[in-house]
Amino acid sequence: MKIWALIALFLLAGAFEVTNPRVVVRSEANESALAGRLAEQARDSLVRLENEFGLMHQGRVTIVLASNPSGYQAAQPDGQSVPSWSAGVAWPGRNLIVLKSWRASPGLDVPRVLNHELGHLVLARVFRYANLPQWLDEGLTMHLADDWGLDRQVAMARALASGGLIPLADLTRGFPRDVIGAETAYAESYYFLSFLKDRYGRGALGRLITHLGLGAAPESALFRISGLGVPDLEEEFKGWLVRRFSVFWIVTGPGTIWVLSVLLLIVGVIIKRRASARKLAEWEAEGHEPDSDSERS
Repeated sequence: MKIWALIALFLLAGAFEVTNPRVVVRSEANESALAGRLAEQARDSLVRLENEFGLMHQGRVTIVLASNPSGYQAAQPDGQSVPSWSAGVAWPGRNLIVLKSWRASPGLDVPRVLNHELGHLVLARVFRYANLPQWLDEGLTMHLADDWGLDRQVAMARALASGGLIPLADLTRGFPRDVIGAETAYAESYYFLSFLKDRYGRGALGRLITHLGLGAAPESALFRISGLGVPDLEEEFKGWLVRRFSVFWIVTGPGTIWVLSVLLLIVGVIIKRRASARKLAEWEAEGHEPDSDSERS
């Protein structure tokens, strides 16, 4: 379905729209409070991308907020299908982000998903996917979404203890498909950017993005901001990780890491259920009680 046709259907159904100079958010009327908050957040995040990373975004971003799984699938442009488990999708060529709302996925951290997809969209539009390393794409979006939780720390500590750090070159064009490898890749990408900021200053990422945007290869761009070749830079990064995670590893130990991973999963389920209950209470207080026939995922 064309996005304009979907928007027309929304409007005929009495949908809500909030607009500012950088963003337009479209949702059902009963999602108006969330839509307003997301519009403000997206505007602020775009400003942050400009100020911190030098990423200038052209045009207004359209954000479609779907209140049920079927609406989420229908909102994808040209009838394209996306995984049912996904929470948001960015379509850079259309300046479009489609998100599930709390109604479609109770307990979902919608603001964090928005920041993550916004990072992907802006990077893709700036680079047109050329010279954009996967570790930068994923690492930067995680930083924008403040996605630095304990699960990332556990994955990073586990990789350090097992000698499982992945060479940067292997994270340039893609990530491993196995679970442990993927967790390591995401954690390593996040902490590599943290290392660059800590070691070479807050402007390091902006300079890195500038060099890449001008067509420099990742190895060349990293040399220009650090003065080091990739092998030496990786050694510095490893030393930085060891200093950062040594106390964490001494306290937990190798066996405890796996137990902690399971506990994190359990805690995540509990937090999600509590967040869902809290959000439902807020809806009731605002007089926006969810429809009884709403789909759940």
